[in-house]
Amino acid sequence: MSQLTPTITGVAEHQSERRRVPRIPFKATSVVTEAGSSQIVVAQTTALSRFGCFVQTAKPYPKGTRVHIEVAEAGTRFVASGAVAYVTAEGMGVVFSLVEPDNQAILEKWLSRTPKRPDRYSFTAKAAVKDLGSQIQQVLMTRDLSEGGCFVKTAAPLPKGSRILVRITHAGADFAAMGRVTDNVSAEGMGVEFIEMEANNRVVLEKWLAGETSVNDTSTRLLVGGLFLLVAAAVIAVIALMIS
Repeated sequence: MSQLTPTITGVAEHQSERRRVPRIPFKATSVVTEAGSSQIVVAQTTALSRFGCFVQTAKPYPKGTRVHIEVAEAGTRFVASGAVAYVTAEGMGVVFSLVEPDNQAILEKWLSRTPKRPDRYSFTAKAAVKDLGSQIQQVLMTRDLSEGGCFVKTAAPLPKGSRILVRITHAGADFAAMGRVTDNVSAEGMGVEFIEMEANNRVVLEKWLAGETSVNDTSTRLLVGGLFLLVAAAVIAVIALMIS
């Protein structure tokens, strides 16, 4: 039997209840299809609860639109029917109306996690950042990178909340995403949160992050190996002194 959750018609009645339901930060690729239409929005889910999720997109559906949503994360896919409950400048909130038991199990598993910040890796690459308000573009350099965003070095950071288009070029590959300037604005530069990207760009991002993880793991193994050799040499030296 399918798991029923509040529909758009019950949003007002359940508003106070939904506010008491824990909502966790959750980064995953979502495909939201308008019911009875071929129109599709591919964007990033940024928050999740047992009632619904928030999808960051510059092209949200109108409030009340019936949708089919698929959320993919780490090889697992969650599917539900729902409706757009509210729309903001950042995207749209989707309330689930019908969730099958197997998908409900996936949802509960995701919600049981302890939220953690995405791992960041040192990552130097050319980044073209375009302010979508003024249409002014800066060519900068990244300092670090994660699955959720990056930090770009600049002497003229944009204001917090600025919506931008960021294009990063590295090792012969190009990556592009819609983004937002975070609270992390300093004399060194500005933090950028990725809020919307196409599937092919996510593939590029994951490939880069996998490469950085591999490099970090190799460095750790070399460091541990070097320390082991130093300790072994010290022990041998002590033994030699004792024998002599």
